Amino acid sequence: MDEITTARLLKNYFNARKSWEGWCYLNNLYLKQENPKIRKYADENQLLDHCRYLLLKDLNIELYKIVRKSNSTVDNIFKHLEKHSTEEADELIDKWNKIKSKLKSLTDTRDKFYAHLDKDYETYLSSFPIDDYYEIFELIEASIIALGKEKELYEILKSIPSRDDFELKIDL
Repeated sequence: MDEITTARLLKNYFNARKSWEGWCYLNNLYLKQENPKIRKYADENQLLDHCRYLLLKDLNIELYKIVRKSNSTVDNIFKHLEKHSTEEADELIDKWNKIKSKLKSLTDTRDKFYAHLDKDYETYLSSFPIDDYYEIFELIEASIIALGKEKELYEILKSIPSRDDFELKIDL
């Protein structure tokens, strides 16, 4: 894995995870200390509601770059694993192949809703369950580690603000 594509892959994953943390915070989702007032405030604030939409959109776009099988995408995790050609990489490719339907749902959401707004776009809004993002994150991280970039991965993960560190300075 060359340094340019490594940097791109890590940057895309960094952006995806930052967007995920922000989106979870504005939805009061999986916070150590729940605060339903955050969600209510974001629901009622036009700008924060739009920011929440943009965070989920960015998450889908960044993950799309990583998980969409394509010969033209240098960020494609499959291409990196196939080049790496180890037993661990082959096992990870098998794990990725086992969740093809989830990946299709994720990429369809990006294509049909965020990128093109197809006529039936609303059917794609709920086609990828929120908890499935964790499975995608785990496989991406395992793949990056298998590619020999564990140190770099942990460095970027440490630099991502946690949703539990966010704080709206408002009267809730």
